[in-house]
Amino acid sequence: MRNTIIAITASSLLTVVIILFAVYGFGYLQRGTADFRGETSQIEQTKANADYRISAYDEFYDSCASVKSIEKKIKNIEDELEETEESQRKTTLKTSITASKNKRAELIESYNADARKEATRGQFKASDLPYELNIEEDTICEVN
Repeated sequence: MRNTIIAITASSLLTVVIILFAVYGFGYLQRGTADFRGETSQIEQTKANADYRISAYDEFYDSCASVKSIEKKIKNIEDELEETEESQRKTTLKTSITASKNKRAELIESYNADARKEATRGQFKASDLPYELNIEEDTICEVN
């Protein structure tokens, strides 16, 4: 009978140890491999995902084209402003120019921020596009 009690106590203790190891040991294992699993996940979501690469590649062309488009819009509004005599229309055109310049600055900052994302989106920018767009210069969407 004494051997039975010792066996039951030992197996109960062993069960508790196994449960504690399963709960805490698995947590430590997860924590210990988190960096590796995170890096692997990032690689799979970016480099290994063709849709992501193509989307990122195309997005840079689209972003640059958006900046060029708004620059043309600003030029057209400025041309109209020079030809307009009406005071209220001039005020509206000046407001439109300011808003368009603000939008242009926002688009340039977004392009530049994406270009600096070397570990994700930025690595897929085409080599014929500029690394960064300059707010002080007209945009050229290809490097000569």
